[in-house]
Amino acid sequence: MRINFNYKKKKIDYVSGYIFKGKNYRCSYIRYKTLYENYSPGTENVEVYLYQPKKEAKASTLILHGLGSRNIKFLLWLGPHLANAGVNTSVLILPGNYTRVEDNSVSGKSYLYPHMNTMYRFWEHGVVDILTTIDLLEQTNFWSVNNMVLGYCLGGMLSSIVGAIDSRINHLLFMTTGGHLPRILHESPATNFVRKMFKKGYKADFHLADREKLYKIYDEDFPIVRNMSLEEIVNSDRIHPLFKIDPISYAHLLDMKKVTFIDAYFDHTLPIQSRKILYNEMAGANRKVLPISHVNWLPFSYFLAKYMLHKLNINAKEIKRALLTREVMENPLEK
Repeated sequence: MRINFNYKKKKIDYVSGYIFKGKNYRCSYIRYKTLYENYSPGTENVEVYLYQPKKEAKASTLILHGLGSRNIKFLLWLGPHLANAGVNTSVLILPGNYTRVEDNSVSGKSYLYPHMNTMYRFWEHGVVDILTTIDLLEQTNFWSVNNMVLGYCLGGMLSSIVGAIDSRINHLLFMTTGGHLPRILHESPATNFVRKMFKKGYKADFHLADREKLYKIYDEDFPIVRNMSLEEIVNSDRIHPLFKIDPISYAHLLDMKKVTFIDAYFDHTLPIQSRKILYNEMAGANRKVLPISHVNWLPFSYFLAKYMLHKLNINAKEIKRALLTREVMENPLEK
């Protein structure tokens, strides 16, 4: 199977409007038609929340959320606080999640639905929307050379592919993410619906339902994949098609000087071997293992914001002022 992360690059037509503001920032809602051609109905409009400093911007960041919807409200908290420190901060709603769920589905499900064409469709779409959002931010002068992409869980998985494709990203921050999709499909609590489908006799393609065979194929093919170029991974017919959407396939292509990888010691959402293999592939990066779980750190995003601002070279006094200012985080859907 071939996977396609390409799109026709062009000037993006979009609509934008301020939806609320704080003392030191304004938040705009931006919407444009996706440039991914094979989208599922319900996912055709790309949605971005842009938190813009009222004073001169010193840096830019793009935040990519995880599967589902509950984590998004916590990541939206970062917007006003980073903007308060002079950072243009964009939160992209990924296709298939939150307000962009495809017809007759639930948030996040299709990225791990055990049918290769379905998964390819959403991973392709997610990558294209991330790349075109950076295009739009460049087009509107909201993307600085001093920039960062934060990817949490699914956002981090997509970031591994985007980082291998796009050289415009100055720093990649992976937060509690993993790889080795066979283990995620067969061991993660988040994919219990998949295993129920297998038990009911769902005939998945490419041995997706056969745990032992799939693991064996991965063990045999991974040494080949980790020595492939981007073009070879995308176009090869000799490797299992799941590798083409697996973060572990693209990790060796990243510039590790640009990467911070934060793993959660008490993460029970992603299997330990799923996280361990991606952690190992990030050798040479700034790797940290923290005593947190997959989700319990989200209400304490203050510490993540502080680290992000440090990596973006915001001075210590400005960081302290920005994060201690009581900015109100507003949920756009509650207005």
